[in-house]
Amino acid sequence: MARASYDDWNFMGEVHTEELKLRNTRTSKSQQINSQRNSFIFLCVVILLTFMGLVCVYSASFEAAVNNGLPHYYYLMMQGIYVAIGIVLMVLVNILPEVFIKVISPIMFFLCIVALGVDLVLKKTFIMSSDTINFLFLGGVMYMSLYFSGRGNRIDRVRQIIPPLVGCIITLVLVLLQRNFSYALMYLALMVTMFAAGGVGFFGVILLLLYAAVPAACLIFSKSERIIAAANFLIPGFGTNPRAESILAAKSAIASGSWFGKGLGGGVYKNGVIADLAGKNILACICEELGFWGIILIILFIAFYAFVGYSAAKNIRKQNGFYSNLAIGITTMVVWQFVLNVAWVLGYLPAEGLPLPFFSYGIGIIPVLLESGILYKITRVKVNTGENERLIETIQDELMFPERYEFENH
Repeated sequence: MARASYDDWNFMGEVHTEELKLRNTRTSKSQQINSQRNSFIFLCVVILLTFMGLVCVYSASFEAAVNNGLPHYYYLMMQGIYVAIGIVLMVLVNILPEVFIKVISPIMFFLCIVALGVDLVLKKTFIMSSDTINFLFLGGVMYMSLYFSGRGNRIDRVRQIIPPLVGCIITLVLVLLQRNFSYALMYLALMVTMFAAGGVGFFGVILLLLYAAVPAACLIFSKSERIIAAANFLIPGFGTNPRAESILAAKSAIASGSWFGKGLGGGVYKNGVIADLAGKNILACICEELGFWGIILIILFIAFYAFVGYSAAKNIRKQNGFYSNLAIGITTMVVWQFVLNVAWVLGYLPAEGLPLPFFSYGIGIIPVLLESGILYKITRVKVNTGENERLIETIQDELMFPERYEFENH
């Protein structure tokens, strides 16, 4: 026999099925509206950071252009060309389907490893320059995102991590052989993030790092000049730091900016004391001319960039593992590069420095805008959570109030 259903469930505090569906629909629509709003604000932040970067490049470079017999706007014009190329790539990556990004991921990773080998053999800088190194980072992130998403971001066997681990170790060794510890540290941080996001877990990543620590230390300190370079950096007064004068000038420029800076174009540290002022050392010019509050504003923009990136990764985690991993990797890349540039300018990192994202002069702005275009594409992915929420609430409702549902007793 079938039990009779009641008509006055509102009296008992229960919600009708129609009202439950309406509430879930409203929740889903609210999430979509929030996602669209974050996507639009994210695009505005990227545009604003790019525009601020152009202004800062011009302010830091016009005097150097005049001293070299060039038009005062020469470096600004060149940076504008790089930005235009980056914007074209942003638009293109938002038009192309997801399958194209998946196909190109392993190809890009393989080509970057080949370029590293060519750099080492020919002693060139095809991929190891501060302008092109971001393509290496992006290639590694794209490959790892694809690999782990193909396994559902669940790693339950050691052999499953062997292919990406071998690729990462080869890349890291090639970078270290060229004695660039800043690039190696950046790549290591990205790979740790991708392994953790891919299902290895925090403790698994720590274990991998412990296993890799001994051979890495042997490789780094296998030659006497590397030991001397490390001692020069770590022990004050042990030797001479080739960047000592530039670091001191950069710190003086940052301190002279005080709270509100000297105004755009008002900096006095443009006479060649600070090397590559419009490039990797542009932070010194920004702090001198915009002051403390200017750099705080930039940090807030980068923080919002990180918030949108990680939020997008979380929202589509179950729906699209590849895009989720990619959002985590790209966001970490931009944020970590910003942090490492600040540390390098202040003299806390040896060797070659990384450019400041969105601000440093050079073609390095192209991969940054490409990464931002991919992240913008990810933020526009529609989040389908309504069905899961309705299924869970229906099951809970059936368990708590079985009388609502008609069933037969056998």
